Amino acid sequence: MGTAELQEEIKRLLGKLKWSQKRLGREFYYAKHDDDDPVEISRYEEKAKKDLSRQSTRPDVLQSYLDLIVQHNEFKKLDIIVPIYRRSDVLSESMERGMVKISKLISELASE
Repeated sequence: MGTAELQEEIKRLLGKLKWSQKRLGREFYYAKHDDDDPVEISRYEEKAKKDLSRQSTRPDVLQSYLDLIVQHNEFKKLDIIVPIYRRSDVLSESMERGMVKISKLISELASE
């Protein structure tokens, strides 16, 4: 998935969780740190908001947000599956594109 698709999926899941983008930043901070530093928490909140709006955000950064969301206890209670295809580098390029399309279709059907 590219940047735009990951951003869209994260925002969709945040809506399902009823989380703000700032909440995502806070949760990301708590997953990485054991302390409560209000200044750092605020930085993480702002960074998450920017990462979800900038086209230049690296996909691996967004993937780390997505991984955090799907592993969170609140998300598990929703009983939602995130059908995201991850490249295998085993299939041909045309097969990889086909798998991405199938994954997108499943995501669209699942969100209805």
